[in-house]
Amino acid sequence: MKILNAFKILSCLTALLCGYLFYSLCFSPQSFLLDLGVDGNEAAYFVCRRAGMLMLGMSVLMLFARNVPHSQARQAIAMSVAVTMFGLALASSYEFSRGYVNNAIFGAIVLESILALLFFYLWFFNYKKLKTSN
Repeated sequence: MKILNAFKILSCLTALLCGYLFYSLCFSPQSFLLDLGVDGNEAAYFVCRRAGMLMLGMSVLMLFARNVPHSQARQAIAMSVAVTMFGLALASSYEFSRGYVNNAIFGAIVLESILALLFFYLWFFNYKKLKTSN
């Protein structure tokens, strides 16, 4: 029986999430912002579309990185995603504490936090393995 590759599963899930965010941010920024309780304007929609392109890049990276064997490159990807997701969760929490967004942000905070912890766990577990093998 083959053991499931946690990095591959997390990479595919992250690619799907980022792909969804790309679509939402680029093609319906008004709806995306309204769901969070943020009044939009042309400047906000411009920033949303630019953020959407970043999400597309992250989605493509995760999709193509899913089969990367255990290596320094995969470790860098795991840590980068962990830091990015943790940063997004912190930023979302801060904006909620300021009252700038509504409680719909909690879903994003939970998902970003879980992904951050899982990618950090993979990085840490494999870091220890990589150190002992060298």
